[in-house]
Amino acid sequence: MFRLCLLLALCCTGGWGIEAEQQLELVPIIKSLAEQKNDGSYFFAYEGADGSYREEVGIVRRSKNHMRSADDEDVHSAVAAAAVADDNNNDNDDDDDTELEVSGVYSYIDSDGKQVEVSYVADKNGFVPVGTNIPKEISDAARNAVQSLEVRAGKRS
Repeated sequence: MFRLCLLLALCCTGGWGIEAEQQLELVPIIKSLAEQKNDGSYFFAYEGADGSYREEVGIVRRSKNHMRSADDEDVHSAVAAAAVADDNNNDNDDDDDTELEVSGVYSYIDSDGKQVEVSYVADKNGFVPVGTNIPKEISDAARNAVQSLEVRAGKRS
């Protein structure tokens, strides 16, 4: 009886492993680009052989009181230029005057063979996705929430 149970257990676990291996299909990447800037801004894109793709851009925005003008650099010459270079190269810049704005798009073929495409924008006010698989009501609600935050922020400034 023990041998029968052991044989049955080995057959079952072996069958699961084969099934899992058959479901896993690696998709070759046919195009890949990436760029990272010193200020933290970035861009990347890739495309798979199955038609899937993704692109994303992240832009670091600095508020007006954090930015230095060209006139300031002329007045302070090399000292100001060095300070600006230091600000732009500082990876540990936790300054409240910087914000990351991200936008992107991705696409893939779903299990029914239909193309799904989603574009998105994300910033300090929130995340707004718009896509073929996202109900319009959800995208509209997210967009309205972001616009409401922007209006409130404008009143405080």
